[in-house]
Amino acid sequence: MMLTQKWSKIALINFTVLAAIGVLLRYKILFPLPLVDHKHLLHGHSHFAFAGWVSLALYIIIVHILQPDESQTKQFKQILLAQLLSSYGMLLSFPFMGYATLSIAFSTLSIFVSWWFAIVTWKALIKNSSLTFEKKWFYTALIFNILSAMGTFSLAWLMANKIIHQSWYFGSVYFYLHFQYNGWFLFAILGLLFVSLKKWFTPVQIQTADRLFVLLLITILPAWFLSMMWMRLPVWMYYAADAAALLQLIAAYLFIRLALQLRKTIDLHPTVKWLWLIALSAFILKIILQAFSAIPELNKYAFGIRPVVIGFLHLVLLVFVSIFILGCFIQNNLITLEKTTSKVGLWIFIIAVLFNEFILTIQGISAILFTNFPSSNYLLLGSAITIFIGLFLVTLSQKKANGLF
Repeated sequence: MMLTQKWSKIALINFTVLAAIGVLLRYKILFPLPLVDHKHLLHGHSHFAFAGWVSLALYIIIVHILQPDESQTKQFKQILLAQLLSSYGMLLSFPFMGYATLSIAFSTLSIFVSWWFAIVTWKALIKNSSLTFEKKWFYTALIFNILSAMGTFSLAWLMANKIIHQSWYFGSVYFYLHFQYNGWFLFAILGLLFVSLKKWFTPVQIQTADRLFVLLLITILPAWFLSMMWMRLPVWMYYAADAAALLQLIAAYLFIRLALQLRKTIDLHPTVKWLWLIALSAFILKIILQAFSAIPELNKYAFGIRPVVIGFLHLVLLVFVSIFILGCFIQNNLITLEKTTSKVGLWIFIIAVLFNEFILTIQGISAILFTNFPSSNYLLLGSAITIFIGLFLVTLSQKKANGLF
């Protein structure tokens, strides 16, 4: 589809812009930049990461596999345009004013666009006959994308009523993040994965995928409690969080077993195999780290030390989600690796992302042990610049390859 081919390039441009903002944020930590408010820029960066990169990219790939009819294609084009408008509205307002009328308006618009996308996609899924067992992954992802807005609206209500309650504030923030990361992003990604791999599935392997779905679904709510175990919660919430952590480890085992069964039979683009291996390994590591966070002695480090928090968020957003999406773009011929520049740029990006995660890990361990790692912020700035360079090369090569923009 010409629509998704063009929009995948736009999403890639957004990812490159996001990386450039990441460089500014890292630069601001080390050097004076009087015109930039770090907190406001961070808000713009995070909102644009969710709306302008990840959600937009997932919308594009889902539209691509649905192969909508002409009337649906027109609606999806309008949705993508509205998503792009809200994304850049947040990017151009948050850094200069923080949470203000204009930035909140664009943020609210993004939520309404996600609901619009959910309605149109739901109807398209019902009509689609090519999707089978993987349909439920997309239905669930859409529901969680809508549900996550409850966190945003509850936060807005607290601010509007000037209610200062730390537990309620962080609970609202974590609710939104949890149902985005572990709901919308995760279920959409696994749905896309199974769409790509299902022709090699046996009936037994489909059953394993269905069991994985059930485990991830029933643990989604109690797993939210894992991010709040440092608060004073009712005892039953602690037990529910522990049970969720255990069940998610079982889900990880099922996923690994399924991957090992398929490793010799699937026939994917070699680069896609490597990208998805890296991304899905990060997914397994994420589940293991979440299980460790159920231990009270470790939970205080997981949510009390900034480098640990940043490292975990980047593990999910960059290593798991973003690298998987890039692989999905390549697998569906939405971006090309025909040019040497694109291949070189892609691997520069991958290596820089992994190096960035390594330095964040060392920085987190140093903070836990109360030791100093003085060069860490310089290394993180270097990795941010390298991530941008890699993405810039990939984006530039797409323009040379097909001239779509």
